[in-house]
Amino acid sequence: MSNFDIDFPPWINYGNADKEVSSKMDDLTTREWSPFNGQKMANVFIFCMAYGFAKHMKPVKPPGSGSMPGSAFDAGMRDKMKFVAIAEKKDLEVATQANETVKICEGYAYAAISEVYEEIANSDSSIPPEIRIEKLIQEISS
Repeated sequence: MSNFDIDFPPWINYGNADKEVSSKMDDLTTREWSPFNGQKMANVFIFCMAYGFAKHMKPVKPPGSGSMPGSAFDAGMRDKMKFVAIAEKKDLEVATQANETVKICEGYAYAAISEVYEEIANSDSSIPPEIRIEKLIQEISS
């Protein structure tokens, strides 16, 4: 059994040093049109990470340093992060390397956040937020 959760970094970087990304993250968690309205930034991070990975985006190292506490990520989220890292590296051992796993996931989340934001924010305003996110999920599922 891995001690991944014990070694999980205290801070996760989604790229808040990039003022545009920081503003988008804020909008996604506070605006009525967003399916993430009222949710934790960690939920947006996990969705963007999965979206970027599923769309085969090239991971991009986010600028700045950690901006979300590692404690914002529950065990299920951490498992999803491990799955992405394992699939990226094609190596089970990466799941025991918390810093490497997080670095991979930060890259995918940062690479995808602007596209996720644009798809959600620029959708027809008559479309309910739940349908906006469902459209993105269907896009990466097919």
